[in-house]
Parts: sequence; structure tokens; C-alpha cells
Amino acid sequence: MRADFKLMKDLAQITHTDAGRKVAECRNLLDVFDQNEKCKKKMEEWQLGFKPTPIPLQGYKFAPGNLLMGSKPDGSRNMFDIEQSARDIDRKIQDRMYSQVRMDTWGIFHGDRDAQVAKQFITTLKQAIGQFGFEAAEP
Repeated sequence: MRADFKLMKDLAQITHTDAGRKVAECRNLLDVFDQNEKCKKKMEEWQLGFKPTPIPLQGYKFAPGNLLMGSKPDGSRNMFDIEQSARDIDRKIQDRMYSQVRMDTWGIFHGDRDAQVAKQFITTLKQAIGQFGFEAAEP
């Protein structure tokens, strides 16, 4: 599904909305609760109620700063602004870490019947850690 650009675009419109739209959707949901007899009954049973308008809060937003990753081929550090990269941060962190410890001693315990599953896990793990630039000995 991640490869389906149209699906991901539609999903982003739903999940990455502004505060006003989120408040409107919450109000919509509360209206549905108020109009549904089963919901009304359960809310009375549980002694639960919702105010129709959100309570305003004052807050402070801290500057998120930068994320410092591992070295680039030229020796400089890979760095990016967290706020500007919020939508694709999961892709940007798929890089060499700032500091990595080599995995010299590690292993996997499994039963005889799960040998094939363990082999597949090791293969997948090696691919993943190779992508992040980790160095690891054989298990």
C-alpha cells in the first residue's frame, strides 16, 4: 500500500490536517453521539458527557531543532531540520546513525522446527542493519 501514491496522498489528507479541521471533525463525532440513541443510552449508563466546544489552552511550542545523523562520505555530518522534515522523517532517519557500536557477539535461540524462520530473520536483519551502516559479525 505504501507504493500506491494515490492512496498515500489520500491518507495524508486525512492524517495531516490543521487544528481547525480536527476540531470540526471532533464536533461532528460528538453530534453523531448526540443523535444516536444507543450512544446516548451508553453515555447515560456510564455517566459520561462531552462539552460541545473544546477548552482553549495556552501553550508554548519549543523549536524542535535539528537531528544529527552519521557521517556522509565527505566526513561531514548528515543533519536535517526536524520541523521541516516532519512528513518524511521516517525516510530521513534510514541512514547511518551518529554513533554505532559494532555487533560482535550476538545470537538467536530457536527450536529445531524454526530453523528456517531463524535463517530468514537473520537474512532480513542483515539487510536492515546494512542499510543503516551497522557492522555486525555472524551470529
